[in-house]
Amino acid sequence: MSESLPKKEPDDARIVSVRLPDDLIQRLDRSLDWSATQRRLPATRNAAMREALSAWLDHQEQRAGLLEPHALRRQCQATSHSIRPPQDGGPIHRLRQLLRWPRERFDAVLEALRAEHHVDREALKENA
Repeated sequence: MSESLPKKEPDDARIVSVRLPDDLIQRLDRSLDWSATQRRLPATRNAAMREALSAWLDHQEQRAGLLEPHALRRQCQATSHSIRPPQDGGPIHRLRQLLRWPRERFDAVLEALRAEHHVDREALKENA
């Protein structure tokens, strides 16, 4: 039987303390119990709350139109222009840090901008 090592917390994570009402905690615990018995998927309160918050934020961003391709491209271009002089290239890693998007979203938007010739491949070289 192999034991799994504890997961190392990401360097860019923070601990947030939130007071939750007892009825919400009870609902969460029931959901976790159901998940553990029905799906055989053990989960912690913290993991469940992270997942729920991420899903809620995804939904809110979608409803607000923030995930529309044109809105994402505009945000990426505006951020890019804010970190570099117009004639000079800006590193992709800095853009990733500022936008803090999921990797798939960032890569898709960058590729769309490259395809539309709005981004110069040589100007935005990724630093290793």
